[in-house]
Amino acid sequence: MVTECLLKKTFFLHYEWILLASGLLLMATLNPATHSGTLCLFHNIGIEFCPGCGLGRSVGYLFRGEFAASLQMHPGGVLAVIIIFSRIGQIFYRNHKYKQT
Repeated sequence: MVTECLLKKTFFLHYEWILLASGLLLMATLNPATHSGTLCLFHNIGIEFCPGCGLGRSVGYLFRGEFAASLQMHPGGVLAVIIIFSRIGQIFYRNHKYKQT
C-alpha cells in the first residue's frame, strides 16, 4: 500500500516534465534537413494544410543555431521552445514547493 502511494506520488511529480523534456530532446536531435516519415494526422489523411507542419524541424534548426532557417520553417518554433522550457521550470518549482511541505 505504501509502495503504491509512493509510486503514484512519484509519477504525479515527474511524468509531465519527463515527457516534455523527452519530446524537446527528440526534436533537437533529429536532423531537420531530412524528410523521413511524418506523424502529422492532417498529412496522413490527405489534408494539405496543417498549422503545425514544420514545427519539429524548426526546433531542430533552433537547437543547431540556425535561427533564420528555424523561423523560415515555422515562426512558432522559438515560441514553442520558450513555452516548453517555461512549463518545465514551473513543474520543478511546484515539485520543490511540494517537497517542502
